[in-house]
Amino acid sequence: MSHDPTGWSEVEREPPRRKRRSRGWIGWLLFLLVSAGAGAFVYYLYLPLRNQRAALQADLDRAGSRERALNTRAAQEAERFSKLEADCNKVAGELRQTVAEKDKIESELKRVQTDLQQKLEPEIQTGNVRLRRRGQELVLDMADDILFETGQAEVSEGGRKILGEVGKSLLALPTYAIQVAGHTDSMRVVTPTTQERFPTNWELSTGRATNVVRFLQERAKIPGTRLAAAGFAEFRPSTSNATDEGRRKNRRIEILLIPGSAGQNASKVH
Repeated sequence: MSHDPTGWSEVEREPPRRKRRSRGWIGWLLFLLVSAGAGAFVYYLYLPLRNQRAALQADLDRAGSRERALNTRAAQEAERFSKLEADCNKVAGELRQTVAEKDKIESELKRVQTDLQQKLEPEIQTGNVRLRRRGQELVLDMADDILFETGQAEVSEGGRKILGEVGKSLLALPTYAIQVAGHTDSMRVVTPTTQERFPTNWELSTGRATNVVRFLQERAKIPGTRLAAAGFAEFRPSTSNATDEGRRKNRRIEILLIPGSAGQNASKVH
């Protein structure tokens, strides 16, 4: 057996080499275990967490988009509501104004109706004058024989007194238009002297209405812009022409008071 200068034989030096070789395998095994654990961590824990985080972020982004859309819609709805509220307030204001105007018209018409009833009480009692309401309009029907002589269109002396009282009441309603309408019965004009001037009931009814309008303008001082005259002959009777009484009622002058904005158009035909 040979001897090593160090004093160790070959047999005696063999065990340390085996120990180093064993420690190397253990290192590799630990490395493989650590690598496998890291891979398992990445595969089973990190990647799912990353995917879950990405999914949550996508949900968050979508939620943010929905929130922005809802905020935009809420702003639009708020603007729409504000406009609707403004429109409602405007309509409410106009309604209040309309109600106030209607109340004013009602008050004025009641006042003038009471005034005319007092002034024309004798004629109303005899049935020669009739006052009636038609919606927001006041209608004054006057028999022709208290205003005109038979077959004539000029206002008589008695008619001028009556129209003078009527004119005072109408003058106090400056915002009202006044339409004067002439009506006749269904009998034809047969008197020769009358036919010379009024060949038909059209001319007679129109002439009478025109003379009443002229009186109201010239004597009662009612502005001509508020006045209108119309003749309807026998074609708008108030009752049947079958009797003398009915024909007497149909021969009339109708004075119509038109209030408010309608009063701006005195040519309104009823």
